[in-house]
Amino acid sequence: MTLTVILEKSQGNYGAYAPDLEDSIIATGDTREEAIQNFRDALLDLFDYKREQGQDVPAVTALEVREARDVETLETRLAAAA
Repeated sequence: MTLTVILEKSQGNYGAYAPDLEDSIIATGDTREEAIQNFRDALLDLFDYKREQGQDVPAVTALEVREARDVETLETRLAAAA
């Protein structure tokens, strides 16, 4: 399964999150690469924890990183319809 990760640039840093992941993970970094790496590390830590607890772990085989500006949201649809 490929997990889509949304990368957002804000004032001074980047944030990364996966809206389709059941568990919430938000990672930040000074650069886009650092935010993505921090997200990967947090995801692996989450999966290790879930395994230790005997919980199911999604079969993630790859990450697809998408810039937030390229993701259609309700706000972008409403703005386009106006």
